[in-house]
Amino acid sequence: MKKIFTLLAICLFIGANAQDEAVDSKLIKNGFYVESFGGIVTTDFNKGDSGFGLKLGNVWYFGSSDLWRPGFKTVWFRGATYFGDNGSTVQGSILNVGFANIIEFKPNLGLEANINFGYNIIYSENRYTGGSDFIGGGMMFNPELKFRFNVLAVGLDFVFTKAREFGDDDDYDSYYDYNSNTYINYNDSIKRKVGLTAINLSIGAKF
Repeated sequence: MKKIFTLLAICLFIGANAQDEAVDSKLIKNGFYVESFGGIVTTDFNKGDSGFGLKLGNVWYFGSSDLWRPGFKTVWFRGATYFGDNGSTVQGSILNVGFANIIEFKPNLGLEANINFGYNIIYSENRYTGGSDFIGGGMMFNPELKFRFNVLAVGLDFVFTKAREFGDDDDYDSYYDYNSNTYINYNDSIKRKVGLTAINLSIGAKF
């Protein structure tokens, strides 16, 4: 809980000290953003599943250049659900942070290049293969590349993460590895680790 309050205090400090001058362009203006996205996800259990999600956050820009401004970005919430023949995959996170960059080609037309990172949770269902469902957490990296027009943004949203299973090490004697088509025995310190890669098309707005 102390870390959460520290992160919120840092965000408030940055917001209070970023871009205090009035700007005409909506591209380089600080603000709250809402993004929806849809795409495909691949995990160790489910490959090529499709789904959709939502992301909420804030961005603050620094500097005085009319061409390029760096910034700080928070993702207050990110959640996505993907569906496939072998079941569903849910990926979610809160209070992620990152860096923003905006390049303005001409007034209210430009390009964003951002990256966010933080802790996320993954649930991956195994409906037909006979294996147990997976739920775990790990670090997530979320690069973005978006075209901006006025308050609107359209672009690509990527997710790369490796999650470690929750629970005690003694909860399971073995698990089924779908890559090698065999059961793998646990030792006292090993849990399942699942990689997740997602590619999404995002559409959003900044206010």
